[in-house]
Amino acid sequence: MSVFDQPLAIVDLETTGGDPRADRVTEVGVVLIDGPQRREWSSLVNPGVSIPLSIQRFTGITDGMVAGAPRFADIAEELAALLHDRLFVAHNARFDHGFLRNEFARVGLNFAPRVLCSVKLSRALYPHFPRHGLDALMERFGLVCDARHRAIGDARLVRDFLDIVARDFPPAVIGPAMEKAGRTAAAPPGMTPGALDDVPEAPGVYLFYGAAPESTDLLPAPTELPLYIGKSRNLRSRVLAHFTGSHKGGQAARMLRETKRVDWVETAGELGALLLEAKLVKQLQPLYNKQLRAGGPAVALALRGGPGNEVAAGEAALTLVDLDRVTPRQLAGLYGPFRSRRDCLTTLRELATAWQLCPKRIGLQGYERRTAACVNVQIKRCRGVCCGREDPQQHDMRLMSALDGLRMPDWPWPDAVAVRERRPGAESGDRHWLAHWCYLGSAPEGSDDAAPPHRDARFDYDHYRILRRHLDGLPADAVDTVLG
Repeated sequence: MSVFDQPLAIVDLETTGGDPRADRVTEVGVVLIDGPQRREWSSLVNPGVSIPLSIQRFTGITDGMVAGAPRFADIAEELAALLHDRLFVAHNARFDHGFLRNEFARVGLNFAPRVLCSVKLSRALYPHFPRHGLDALMERFGLVCDARHRAIGDARLVRDFLDIVARDFPPAVIGPAMEKAGRTAAAPPGMTPGALDDVPEAPGVYLFYGAAPESTDLLPAPTELPLYIGKSRNLRSRVLAHFTGSHKGGQAARMLRETKRVDWVETAGELGALLLEAKLVKQLQPLYNKQLRAGGPAVALALRGGPGNEVAAGEAALTLVDLDRVTPRQLAGLYGPFRSRRDCLTTLRELATAWQLCPKRIGLQGYERRTAACVNVQIKRCRGVCCGREDPQQHDMRLMSALDGLRMPDWPWPDAVAVRERRPGAESGDRHWLAHWCYLGSAPEGSDDAAPPHRDARFDYDHYRILRRHLDGLPADAVDTVLG
């Protein structure tokens, strides 16, 4: 099959952003091909919202240019007639197709054409080249565009690329490559067609929803039940892997059978995805996220006394601290943290055995009588600080050595900071507001320079673990200190 053996509609869009569910089209460009006959159609579109300044600079399309343009509803029927019964061709077709499908749906029109992605076609036919964006094609084939980043100009570039494909390859090669480049993800059973078409190849968090159970009281039942929340550096590949992998049974298979809708939130990178996932799991309590939902309030250990201020024999040298009852500024100097009281006590038992620590003195056993021996004295797992056989200072020096690896580090900055995160090659990204190992929230760069209030910030075990892993490797210029 030759690429021109059927009617084609080569389409390019300009938009207010990258999310086809929330952002809007600002320009449509179409090149229609019927064998040797070619014609063009284009229109600016009033999106009904302000175009971000970064996108105005990138495309050259300003709010003033679209103020008098038709709304999408005004051109929908004409555009639908132009695209009817044609192979829909676009560079990164999932983007353009997703936007048009959502725009048509808002005016009550169904849009489900056959789709060919020219990026995928280029990869299939020219696998030895590393890049396949429009700029790479222009450089590779000497293509010229007098309206780059405008809809009709970019659509013409795709047309010129298809002309080169038809020149360089016989139909016997083009046909299989077109079939490969036109494959789309089939909707899983129980979900609407095209439900996964818009999932982006970007980092972020995805959410599976199922039907909510019927209400058994007078309160209205929720319409959906959160089933699972996950995160990935590539949302599309991860979500599709759920539905295309081999699940022989168990909870994973049951969850997929119950899933009726998939939602997602793009982030600027892995840090934002991890922080958002932990936050949403606690907010929504999805049925199948057992680990992040588990446990009560996080706890830590506080060491009483110390050199020059020793705790008397028979008294506890450690106390358990519920971290939801302290301010973030009070975390420095504590030991831990632990996801739950149970995890903390398990660690203490292990330390007591390894370091011959007294269960009474470290808080594992009550101390109803100050001079009574603990349960470990007789089996020689305690050296007798509880009953006067060992000097408390010697015991507590050993205790401090045992706890050394558990000490919570000081917050590296004087107060709150904003950490900037961007995808490779992106002009902007997100800012994550952090203070004293607490996550305060995120916002797109440039949306608001004021930090969220952090007076009421509370410690979260999962956010702490995420920040400990990721903050050490940050470049210095990614962190902005914010006055508290």
